[in-house]
Amino acid sequence: GESATGKTSYIEPIEVVTLNNEIKELEFAELREIKRILTEITDILRPYFEDLKLTYDFMATIDFIRAKALFAVDTEAVKPKLTKKNDIEFLNTKHPLLFLSHKKSNKKVIPSDIRLNKEQRILIISGPNAGGKSVVLKTTAVLQYMLQCGLLIPVRDISVTGIFKNIFLDIGDEQSIENDLSTYSSHLQNMKYFTENADEESLILIDEFGTGTEPMLGGAIAEAVLEHINQSGAKGIITTHYTNLKHFVDNNDGIINAAMRSEERR
Repeated sequence: GESATGKTSYIEPIEVVTLNNEIKELEFAELREIKRILTEITDILRPYFEDLKLTYDFMATIDFIRAKALFAVDTEAVKPKLTKKNDIEFLNTKHPLLFLSHKKSNKKVIPSDIRLNKEQRILIISGPNAGGKSVVLKTTAVLQYMLQCGLLIPVRDISVTGIFKNIFLDIGDEQSIENDLSTYSSHLQNMKYFTENADEESLILIDEFGTGTEPMLGGAIAEAVLEHINQSGAKGIITTHYTNLKHFVDNNDGIINAAMRSEERR
């Protein structure tokens, strides 16, 4: 061999050549023996392939059920009462990840009560930044989705909820340079999809409704979208800072205002 610059050459002593060849032969012999053993074991197990496959699936199912049970114990979760109505009455709710995080540091999670029914289909939450609006919305989203995936949820056992055919989410920033989507364009795409597909069996959860553009324009579009969602009969939770949406709620049935309170931290 030689160095990268080609100025230094390396010569293998003749005494080492024989030893290196011997090591290579032993390595090849080891590989052949490993393949022979694996082939014999495979031949022995091959007749039991279907049984092993069933056992593998069974073990995976049992492991999944056990994981769900352990997670339910850690989060103090229960099964709420299920109803055929698309109503939600989550009492004493806690976000499971927030609960686990606070549990480790001996902090207390302040629970929430969330109710959506025929008279109060859509909840508009306003309030100061860092007041907890998004936490309430995300808690509702994750608990409903967990329940519909077969998981127990951290609520009081007298809580009631239905099963929704559609769960529509607009949370976070989905801007994409690759797809030529700005922050507001991505929100508008979601709003378009929601208004076209929402019905009485839908749950809609929107965080920071209408933001990402000039406030007057964003507020007007958000109000039009909210009116359409209300007319569809869908249920949902929406967080916002827009005053015009709060006034819209006061003049329309099926929607209710709520506000978060910011307390002094010590």
